[in-house]
Amino acid sequence: MAELQFALYHHGGSGNRGCAALVDATGALLHSAFDAPVHLYSQRMQEDIDSAYAHITSVRKVNPAAPVSLRTGEKIRLKAARKFSLHAADMLYYKEYFRTFPFEEDVFLSIGGDNYCYGESSFMHAFDAELKRRKKTTVLWGCSLDETSFSKYNAQDLRTYDAIFARETGTYTLLREKGFSENIFLHPDPAFTLPTTFLPLPQGLQEGKYIGINASPLVFSYERSMHKGVGMQAYERLISWILSETDNAVLLIPHVFWDFSDDREVLRKIYEKFAGTGRVVMLGQMYSARELKGFIARCRAFVGARTHSTIAAYSSCVPTLVLGYSVKSVNIALDLFGKTDGFVVPVDQLDDPDGLRKAFEALLQNELLHRETLGACVPDYVHRASQAVLTLRDFLQRR
Repeated sequence: MAELQFALYHHGGSGNRGCAALVDATGALLHSAFDAPVHLYSQRMQEDIDSAYAHITSVRKVNPAAPVSLRTGEKIRLKAARKFSLHAADMLYYKEYFRTFPFEEDVFLSIGGDNYCYGESSFMHAFDAELKRRKKTTVLWGCSLDETSFSKYNAQDLRTYDAIFARETGTYTLLREKGFSENIFLHPDPAFTLPTTFLPLPQGLQEGKYIGINASPLVFSYERSMHKGVGMQAYERLISWILSETDNAVLLIPHVFWDFSDDREVLRKIYEKFAGTGRVVMLGQMYSARELKGFIARCRAFVGARTHSTIAAYSSCVPTLVLGYSVKSVNIALDLFGKTDGFVVPVDQLDDPDGLRKAFEALLQNELLHRETLGACVPDYVHRASQAVLTLRDFLQRR
């Protein structure tokens, strides 16, 4: 196979350490299988330059904002949609932008794993169509999909990919049910292979003697309207129980640092409520994904909302409870444990402020069993995640 150049795209930026974990892990996997240049197309370029990824050759700016004014652009889209189609409208809308874009790479991996779970994007649609117009090989890499992902508009976009790598069985099965039958592969999330960096623990913490907690403003947005605020109450009651019924400390661990979705926003409120106890610590720095995994790996147990914070815990064999908001958490738990009961508390079903505390109490009562279960299944799960790049290599060799 002639030397290829790879591009990672549809990436929001490394201020989300889940996105960062995908970039870091995928870059390392591609390096191991191809030893080829890997370029990162980023919506937040400086975040990724600052991350200094070992196996990313360069970072290239992608601006998904309108290439013309919003009012003018919408007129263009509507006029073209009336005459042709929405697809044609999107291509016309971004035509000038794409004309100046290099598109030098051979293989483009779309690494925004759950992008299609959050509605429709004219920019993603047009970008993917432009890549096909230029005869590039495109791969949807490590994705999660649910029923809402298959709108007519999204399905048209999804069918442009030359291959799709689902990261859990639920997504793989759904793709088959929707008629996707060729070049559909199943491999766990690449972030399961992310290496761990161990930094000194904050003062007052001992390995295995603290509970890790991740919360996010995103998960609270999925609360049912009749139970708004129950998520924060649930975290507060959980921490109160940990402090009163165990001798463990609590470490608050942010995993996303974007100004419009910053985990520190909600974690600070939790910290302020319990700071006087002397047993609740918050990570204040913007640690890397590998470094955050190092703090998570030394927890006695972990409670997380952000999917990749829980992947860091699972892959470190730490007993984990998820406050889930999407298909990802459910499907990953099903693949690992064969069930979600006892492992995932769906936030949109949370109506009891003590629900999270009760589930965590049950987790600790079965702590040894959880560790043994993870110890038995995680090594194979990580191995299968690492094999995705070999499947990709075989696929590319057949083309």
